[in-house]
Amino acid sequence: MLALTGCATFVEKDPRVRAFGEEAEFETAAQIAKDAGADSSKDALVWKLDEAVALRAQGKLRESARVLEEVESAFRAEEDKPGFSISGSTLAAFSNGYAEEYRAKPYDRIYASTYQALNLLELHDAAAARVSMARLRFVQESYGSGQLYLAAKPSESKYDVTKASHDARTKEGLSMIQEDLDGLTSGGTYDDAFSHWLQGMFFLRLGEGPSDRERARKELLAAKHLNANNPAFEKDLKDCEATSEPGRVVYVVAETGMCPEWHEQRVDIPLFVVAPRIPYVGVALPALRPSGLRYNLKLQLDGKNVALDTAGRTEALIAKHFEAALPGIKTQAFTAAAVKATASYLINKSSEQAANRPNSGTGAGLWSLATKIGTGLYSYKSTKADLRNWSLLPATFSVARLEARPGQKLIVPGHPEANLTLPEGKVLLVSIKSTKEHSPITLRCTILVP
Repeated sequence: MLALTGCATFVEKDPRVRAFGEEAEFETAAQIAKDAGADSSKDALVWKLDEAVALRAQGKLRESARVLEEVESAFRAEEDKPGFSISGSTLAAFSNGYAEEYRAKPYDRIYASTYQALNLLELHDAAAARVSMARLRFVQESYGSGQLYLAAKPSESKYDVTKASHDARTKEGLSMIQEDLDGLTSGGTYDDAFSHWLQGMFFLRLGEGPSDRERARKELLAAKHLNANNPAFEKDLKDCEATSEPGRVVYVVAETGMCPEWHEQRVDIPLFVVAPRIPYVGVALPALRPSGLRYNLKLQLDGKNVALDTAGRTEALIAKHFEAALPGIKTQAFTAAAVKATASYLINKSSEQAANRPNSGTGAGLWSLATKIGTGLYSYKSTKADLRNWSLLPATFSVARLEARPGQKLIVPGHPEANLTLPEGKVLLVSIKSTKEHSPITLRCTILVP
């Protein structure tokens, strides 16, 4: 039973990491994630993801880049294994349990590469950033598509789980999961427009020669295709196609809010398909709900409001991938429940028959009772939804493109800690991190092109 239920470390510590992240206490969040990763090798990968984001939020870019390099090395090692299947690994990522090693989700790979590219840009390591951009391109091509879930369907079950899912009580439980998903996936995509823009901006501003200019154009077109409502995408695309050199540009990249929360949804599944004498057994499914921390961050340049337009909705991308994987998750959960119910039924039936034999004695009756209690505890304790996920991702990425002069002041109203005077430089990158409206905000500026 202990082997099947797995370790509870993540369930106990993840809410603490998320709570400290919401309050912008990133030093504490990073330390908890680091310690938890050292204590649990099965969960180490997901803890490293949270640690990397918390370090970046503190401005510890080199430490964040080091942790993300360890993460991406683990990703590449998995991809290099014989027989590795991208679609198969994606389905496995959504279906493993606490007793198994954490498997990276598609959005883990996309945003790990995105954050690494941002870190290296701010560290002025253009050569390493170029390598990271190539990695990001591969990841988006491989994992940024709904085709993942069509290419490798879960194996068929010998149990009639479809019949079970049509039961009224089952439908009620499943509908609760779908209701929250419907709100999160509206307008969502499997790929991230912000990540495409980041690549396009890099090759446009720090590229070398016509080939990089063409790469920039393709990435910016991809970003615009995914999100046609961000003016920065359109302006950069025009610069990419222009013959003259653009003037001074200031980019503002803002991470706001918190990604959706994962929780366990218990659902009653009728198992008359396998054991008529066991009418129901519970299954646990992972479910998403909005964090409630999405809001519009205000920004001013010399006292005048600046529009921060959404570039990518992290929350919608996470929900979109989960929704596509949900049928396979349900099938596996239903099948596991059927197997456990069948095993419990046979064990209990055997013990009952032994207790009912002539001259069986009181010991057989006590053993029958103990067997029923034991199988019940086993079914309950081993029924858990795997809620291990990257919890410190933002709800949205926003991008603004300003034509601001050196010496102008950029501020976030109501946050005296978040202000800076723009330095000299041809291309600047301003990074903002804000988890909720009244928490402290981090603000820093990097000169990409002097």
